[in-house]
Amino acid sequence: MNESELYRRIMQGVDVEAAAASFWASHPPSTIRQSVSQSLQVSRTRTPRPPRASSIITPSQHRPHVLASDRLLLWSTPSGLDWQTELEQKYPNSSIFRLFQVMIRSLDTDTRSNYGAGLLRFTQFCDSIKVLEADRMPASESLISQFAAAFAGTSSEKTLNNWLAGLQFWHIINGAPWRASHLLHHTRRGFAKMVPPSARRAK
Repeated sequence: MNESELYRRIMQGVDVEAAAASFWASHPPSTIRQSVSQSLQVSRTRTPRPPRASSIITPSQHRPHVLASDRLLLWSTPSGLDWQTELEQKYPNSSIFRLFQVMIRSLDTDTRSNYGAGLLRFTQFCDSIKVLEADRMPASESLISQFAAAFAGTSSEKTLNNWLAGLQFWHIINGAPWRASHLLHHTRRGFAKMVPPSARRAK
């Protein structure tokens, strides 16, 4: 199944324009992204649990305490906020709301949560080596590769692939370039050879 066919299946029966109009009519937004997040919680409002010891990160206005599935939308960096401001200066809020709602619907809730978990690990890694907020996104290829290398020998390829896919989507939804080339390619190859037996699935 190609990407366009998968997208059509996901969006089948979803009237995004009507949903956006209805939501904006009844919910004065605090921010566009928060409004998109609220619009996805159609059945009930969930609140994030207190962070566990393994999930502690350095407090930052760029990373509010939200559900894992909301981190892709609601975590950002100075670059991402600048891009958001640029959009708001050029286009109506309702149009931007629709854009983000369509983009985030390309992922189901479980995938958003898995990607959010990877974004947490990336943030913890950046905290541990004191990476500046502005350098976390767009992330340099050397930073992305160091992040991958840090978990070599302890994590599975599937885990790394999920983390990197989430990190890439986070860049996309923040209008940031994804800088991945030869350095990351060879890091991933080395990572694959160092996967511990306990992390390999039996065929």
